[in-house]
Amino acid sequence: MIRRDDVIAGYEELLGRAPESDDVISAHQAAHDSVEAFRASLSQSPEYQMKNRSSASDTASSTRRSNWRHAKTITPGNLDSFIGSSDNLGPPGSPEVEEFWRGMRYVPETRVNQKLDPFGEEYVAQQIAVYREIARRDIDQHSNELTDFAMADHIAGSNPYTHQPPTSVALHVGRVSRAIHYSGMQIGDHVLDMGCGWGTSCELMAFCGLEVTGLDINPRFVELVNTRAKRIGHKVGAVQGSFEDIPGNGLYDAVLYYESLHHAIKPWETLSLVHSRLKPGGKLMLAGEPVNDIWKHWGIRTDPLSIYCIRKFGWFESGWSADFISKCVKRCGFEVDHFAEEPGSIGWIMIARKVD
Repeated sequence: MIRRDDVIAGYEELLGRAPESDDVISAHQAAHDSVEAFRASLSQSPEYQMKNRSSASDTASSTRRSNWRHAKTITPGNLDSFIGSSDNLGPPGSPEVEEFWRGMRYVPETRVNQKLDPFGEEYVAQQIAVYREIARRDIDQHSNELTDFAMADHIAGSNPYTHQPPTSVALHVGRVSRAIHYSGMQIGDHVLDMGCGWGTSCELMAFCGLEVTGLDINPRFVELVNTRAKRIGHKVGAVQGSFEDIPGNGLYDAVLYYESLHHAIKPWETLSLVHSRLKPGGKLMLAGEPVNDIWKHWGIRTDPLSIYCIRKFGWFESGWSADFISKCVKRCGFEVDHFAEEPGSIGWIMIARKVD
């Protein structure tokens, strides 16, 4: 029987990752009586073949893949290999992909001068250049930000996400619930849900006794939210719009950005717009947004999931330091009442109110 260390070393060298579990290690130990036999078997696996199928014809490309895999550094030169290797292992969030991504980061070639005014056009242009370096396309949120899905399944589901595990759904519900709790809103208050997406936040706020208008750039999300609201009987209505275009001229008691503001190229512009659509003292709620220290102020996120979404789908994935988003909110006419990190991933919640 081969040693446990031999199995782990083989996985690291040939596949660039650790074995999936102790059961996998034990199975290899039981099946192979020599290290050579084990490594030969592993080299015939679909994962190894995918990673190395072009090595014979392109030695330089193979060397780059090996280098970034072991250095845990994603670069423009190995970006497509990173996407292909990720897809071969499974969807984002799967244990295999999470293990593969562990410790990875993207290092941009585009230079960003962090001494520039973070609200200025020159700094914005440099961050857009980082986006283009990764996405290899221009920003077009009216097409790149759209999501296709089986409408009937999500209409009939117990929640709009439908296929997400209960633990994931609970994480979303918990975040939005805490934002509602901290906001101090009253029964019947009218909330604008900016970038409402699937509509889970809409339904939860309606369940709490609020009137909700959801807004999304994707007309299919709008259809989903409205159809589910009609089926369930919630006081929810969705409209198609964007961060730069809020239909109508009515005023709201509160606005929520849940996992959406980071798609705004210039968040201070959409925050200024919603400030004009809030009643005096109206509440701003931010939840599930990426607060981090990747950049001094703000910029394109360089974690593996963000890089995957930018490159594969063209989504604009930015993030901000806690200091910057606080300044941004205050710049747009709000006073911050609550801003703290919550349990769970990207768990920051901010509650601010309109200052007249």
